[in-house]
Amino acid sequence: MNSRRELAEFHASVRSCCCLAFLIIGLTSFAWPAQNPKALWTALSAGQLDGRIQRQLEDLASKNHASIRFLHVRGRTGASGQKGLVFELDEHQVADLFLQRLKEVTAKSTVLVTPALANEGYLLQISYSPSLVPQVVRLQAMSAAGLHNGLLRVPDILLTAPSNLKELIPRPQAILRQNDVQVIIADYPSFAIRGVVEGFYGTPWTYAERIDMLRFESQHGMNVYYYGPKDDPYHRRLWRESYPPGEMKQLGALAKAAKENFVDFSFAISPGLSMVYSSEADFRALASKLKSVFALGMSSFALFLDDVPQDLIHPQDKTRFKTLSQAHIYLINELYTYLKSLSQDNRLMVCPTTYTNEWGNRDYIKDLGAGVNPEIPLDWTGPQVGSDEITVAQAEEWGSYLRRQPLIWDNFPGNDGRPWLLVLDPVRGRAAGLPTAVQGLFSNPMYQAHASFLPLQTVADYLWNPAAYEPEISQRHAIVTQYGKDGPALLQPLLAIYGDDNGKKADFGAIFAERKSPVDIVSIETQISQLSSVVAALRRQPAFETLASEISPIPGMLREQFNRVLADPSFEHLPDGKIQWNGEKDVLEAPRVPTKPILDGDFAKWQSGHIYDLNQAAQIQDGDKLWKGPAQFSARVALGWDEDTIYVGVDVTDPELYQPFWGRGVQNGDTFRLIFDTEQPQAIRHGRPDAAYDLYLSPGNFDNVKPSIYCEQDFLPPRSHPHDYDEEVKTAWKKTLKGFSGDIAIPVSFFTGHAFSLSQEIALSFGAQKTFVSKEPVGDDVPQIVFTSKTDSLFRVDPENPVTFQKLRLVDEPNQR
Repeated sequence: MNSRRELAEFHASVRSCCCLAFLIIGLTSFAWPAQNPKALWTALSAGQLDGRIQRQLEDLASKNHASIRFLHVRGRTGASGQKGLVFELDEHQVADLFLQRLKEVTAKSTVLVTPALANEGYLLQISYSPSLVPQVVRLQAMSAAGLHNGLLRVPDILLTAPSNLKELIPRPQAILRQNDVQVIIADYPSFAIRGVVEGFYGTPWTYAERIDMLRFESQHGMNVYYYGPKDDPYHRRLWRESYPPGEMKQLGALAKAAKENFVDFSFAISPGLSMVYSSEADFRALASKLKSVFALGMSSFALFLDDVPQDLIHPQDKTRFKTLSQAHIYLINELYTYLKSLSQDNRLMVCPTTYTNEWGNRDYIKDLGAGVNPEIPLDWTGPQVGSDEITVAQAEEWGSYLRRQPLIWDNFPGNDGRPWLLVLDPVRGRAAGLPTAVQGLFSNPMYQAHASFLPLQTVADYLWNPAAYEPEISQRHAIVTQYGKDGPALLQPLLAIYGDDNGKKADFGAIFAERKSPVDIVSIETQISQLSSVVAALRRQPAFETLASEISPIPGMLREQFNRVLADPSFEHLPDGKIQWNGEKDVLEAPRVPTKPILDGDFAKWQSGHIYDLNQAAQIQDGDKLWKGPAQFSARVALGWDEDTIYVGVDVTDPELYQPFWGRGVQNGDTFRLIFDTEQPQAIRHGRPDAAYDLYLSPGNFDNVKPSIYCEQDFLPPRSHPHDYDEEVKTAWKKTLKGFSGDIAIPVSFFTGHAFSLSQEIALSFGAQKTFVSKEPVGDDVPQIVFTSKTDSLFRVDPENPVTFQKLRLVDEPNQR
């Protein structure tokens, strides 16, 4: 095939359409009543149009106060005239020829067009009248999706002079202006997979919000919706159980609505909290669940293995598999084979247990890359769980582990666990060249679905053409698109509070996360009042009714937390009106030991010193309704030090000791817990702390389970030097009449390696926990009583924020209390 000749003919067809257009315009004008004041549009197609495209055109005409008629014509057609707008729609382009045409017109594009991208691409030729009014729009594509994406351009084309089409947002891949009245737009997305995931923790979106999100995606060229809300019980905790009939009906309706909007609705399931990977019964339950969803008309599925135990926990799995990665490879491949047996059109995406550079097991991810069917995309959130920046080099490195390009699960603009936070900024920090290194990108939005539309529209712009993406321009365009020409001015007060306004946005995080720096309560109170006023003002604007209703609870959340902070005795009021965490209020003290204690587990040797008691309801961090008093569960703790060791003596009242686990998994039984930070001084640090340790120390069960130590570091950065905690931390345990007692010795090598010294301060807290045997599988909600040494109930100890740890001071003799 002579591609140059074909392209020349292709261009010539635009110029040879006047006669047929005149005839058609005349016919349609004659057919429409003369007294009808509406403009008349005509849509020409060689065959029956996809119903979705016809409805899209009808909606487009209605919004432009026009009526439209549809005519079927044979062969190549063209039309132009002065009396109405004519659309020529040609969906069934020959794939190879169409791809070649796109390549030639977009030769200078930074993203090379592939068959997959061309399938959603289009060629759009606009013929203008001498007065530069669009007369003929000829749209060619390989698929209905391509026609849909091309028609998304029409509203802006109708309002934009030919010379300004280069300013369209998102920027097209190429614009060829042939003369004053002829323009060709050749366009296609830069990423094959573009969309959102409802994958956050907390209250899931409503059915209506999901429908709105699907429509939003359709309007902005996104093509996938992953359904996986963590707190949908049938997605995660009750994954074995079928959805109730009403919810199944809604899922089916969502799948149908997604198809109507050119969006691929992908149903995700997350069985990893309790699944026995080697169990045929569990696999059958999983297969049955997905088959029931498949029957609703879905062909896209996702297996979420994120935020589940990072090692094998079931005896059957430990017998069959050597590692978690082996179990997951088996499960993923078996599930993929099963889905393909239902239909060859079925697809599967997987979110692995290690999904970020920030923490996790590199061997696990490399094993998955080598063992999982290469047709299955594997997710990655970037260098962090919420990544500020994702570069091509980072994506290529992760892709080398996966042995395939990663699929980015982008946690922008998510606000998991922070419903008071609105992320309204445009997306930034994603490299323009990412399409060459990844399979696609989808965003995990906020709890507030409609507030998410603003940042998500900038994501959509980036995904369509990242090389031409400009954050500020995209954000302004999003505001005008969604809220009208007055939108930027009306929304500015909200953006001033939450937006990235030269670092002046409100820092509400100061009242939700413990810090050592002063808190400007006057400023925060002012910002809360301003936010209340902004929400009230937006409520008076019809265009903002939905957004204002959605964000209206936030000022109340902030006010409630602000009042809790003001009433918290752990804060001291400073002369300048600010408040600050009182670092001396909850200090622990460890006296110097005169001689090295014998580690025999006998608590008697600590009795004469100061004892910290865990026996009050106020000290319970979790499970207060399970606690029946100190005789059921409580603890006494003694602390000591010498130059090379921190000592902890423990006496736990626990008549019904439950600890069937050894090593990983002991946190699901009865343990003593030590949390400390080896980096000083205590301060907020960017990223996750690599010097923090969260140790669960198990006494075993004094029968067939021996003592062991597990460090909860799966969600902390990999250590530069791996630790063997059972060898490095010395322990001795003893069964007592009321429970158990023990000695713990932490060597100075965990810290600076230098000798401990008088008056040295260490960030450290401790606790004890009791687990109750549950009929429910091991998962997120293991019934436990958890005691903590930190008395403040507002800011509990958080292993990912060492600022929340107490201060342990090394003394000669403890102060009298």
